[in-house]
Amino acid sequence: MRSHQISGMAGVYFAAAELSRLGYIALVTTRNTKAADIVAMNDKTGMTVAIQVKTCGVSTSDSYWLLGERDRQKKPDNFVYVFVKLHKDKAHDFYIVPAQFVMKNIEKQKAKTGSLWYYITKDRIASFKQKWDLIKHVTTSAIGIPGGFSP
Repeated sequence: MRSHQISGMAGVYFAAAELSRLGYIALVTTRNTKAADIVAMNDKTGMTVAIQVKTCGVSTSDSYWLLGERDRQKKPDNFVYVFVKLHKDKAHDFYIVPAQFVMKNIEKQKAKTGSLWYYITKDRIASFKQKWDLIKHVTTSAIGIPGGFSP
């Protein structure tokens, strides 16, 4: 469990570092904050985006990312997911996906134990790879994401 927590936090910090590199003020929230892992602000507009980060570690598959039942609930237009795949010897992969898209594309599977697993596959979010311009769109549009964002 410890290595999953470390990978998860690494994903958060790598996403925050990338946001900072792109010129955003990126604030990492305290661990286990339910609302968001990062709050990023465009210092030119003062508008913010809430970001939930999901990470696949170096030694795990990147064919899917686990989610929870609450990820199926509607989120504000300024809520975004960043799915991170960590790599040992190359740049990490980032998929920047609107919450509305995630909500509509979550898959559910019943495990042998009877518990429900919620996840999103890489195939569903592949077109959002490196789409950091979604953050710019959210933090410069006064009305959020009109009609939804598509890559």
